[in-house]
Amino acid sequence: MADNTQTTSRNVDIVFCIDATGSMMPCLDMVKKNALKFRQDFVDLAMMENNTSVDSLNIQVIAFRDYLDDGDQAMIKSEWFDMLAGDEDKYAAFLNGIVADGGGRSLEESGLEALYMAMTTDWASRGDKDRQIIVLFTDADALDLMTPDRQSQPAYPRDMVDMNGLISLWEGFMPAYMSQGDLKLRNRCKRLIMYAPAGSKYEQLSTMLKSSQFIPVDLSQGLGDIDFTDVIKTILASVSSGS
Repeated sequence: MADNTQTTSRNVDIVFCIDATGSMMPCLDMVKKNALKFRQDFVDLAMMENNTSVDSLNIQVIAFRDYLDDGDQAMIKSEWFDMLAGDEDKYAAFLNGIVADGGGRSLEESGLEALYMAMTTDWASRGDKDRQIIVLFTDADALDLMTPDRQSQPAYPRDMVDMNGLISLWEGFMPAYMSQGDLKLRNRCKRLIMYAPAGSKYEQLSTMLKSSQFIPVDLSQGLGDIDFTDVIKTILASVSSGS
């Protein structure tokens, strides 16, 4: 009997926001270990389990620490890597250049600023059936946005928004400094997945943001116990959801 199941074709952009402080070494090692095989695993599982054809797969990485203690190393943003056009080695090289270090005196890190940078990035895929996915990994809570001591640091983004602004940005409302068309994040395409400690600001944020998912992490392993296949399946569930 013929298989009448319809295949969905999508272009997929993924921004990985990764806590790059010292305690995250096991997680960083896990991501690095899986960097080269990510493309093949993702594409194969998309078709096998979700009946989805991935026409393009673009990945960007944002490594974050703390603006107060880490200066211009508080936020490191990569270019887009076209994983179906041979950029796997460049992707792996960028990840290998990230050293788990810093974080300073605070137990919290600048993860909310990383989410802001991801939301406002120049997304490559913008079609109605495409997906724009942000995946955050951290073993710490987030610092408040726009605290005076961090705002005073030279590397702190001058156009940063507060928490209400971050929520509004996710909902598609542009900050005053943006012109029409500057925001490339599209309501129909966007998905947010946050691996973070229970009770953190990320868990609270997930209750306020549509198309978002919070996954509590086991802090005893420094996130090194995360099964990357499960991460891929979680991302794919976001890819296959909706029309």
